[in-house]
Amino acid sequence: MLRGLLILGAAFVALQPGATAQKGFPFDTPFDFNDKFYRQNGVEPDLFEEGTHVTPDSPNATSGKSKDKTRNKTRILEVNGGYDSVGALLYYPAPPAFVPAEAFLDNEKGEAALEIANKFRAFIFPKAKGLPLSPAPPNRRQDNMFDTSSGYLTVNPLGLWRITFPAYTDAALNTPEGQAKLAELESRNGLDLDGTPIIKRLSEINELEALGYLDLNQRPEDGSAGSPWVV
Repeated sequence: MLRGLLILGAAFVALQPGATAQKGFPFDTPFDFNDKFYRQNGVEPDLFEEGTHVTPDSPNATSGKSKDKTRNKTRILEVNGGYDSVGALLYYPAPPAFVPAEAFLDNEKGEAALEIANKFRAFIFPKAKGLPLSPAPPNRRQDNMFDTSSGYLTVNPLGLWRITFPAYTDAALNTPEGQAKLAELESRNGLDLDGTPIIKRLSEINELEALGYLDLNQRPEDGSAGSPWVV
């Protein structure tokens, strides 16, 4: 899931599996995957984090019928905005569920799913004075960014993501060199709710981390700080 509905026509189709045209809006509203498709791709939906798996009764969903046989009847209504790995705007449905370690099947398919989930990162940017490992929307300083590189379109059928929380370091905020780099970033991207530069691209994350200006924090795989993955 979390597949981006890019505003760039054909790219939208590629990032939103099962999308179909309809009058008044170019693509079908997304549905959650059915249990069979989750299990075929190495994940046990019955073991998703309790209370996070969206259903037709969820506030951000309703019941419907998709023409895609990999989908169930849960039609996700909530749409969020963010950036892909090159900084292009994308829109994506709210995640169907958070995924703990035990939800990956104890077989080759589960091992493959876990490898995919760790390869593709969803960057959620917490406020400096917020909770460092919380994905809650009120805790965020800017829109999310997704690593859609590395063969994402062909090797990540469920849209699994390792949740990653970037935080500016003291060296970025309080040294002349760091402040100069952030000023450069600000001139390109503008400022977030913290008054620090917005990050839009994977290349920016990689450069800032290499320079020691960004920490990339992740929840422990044992789930002690919440589920490390999202689908």
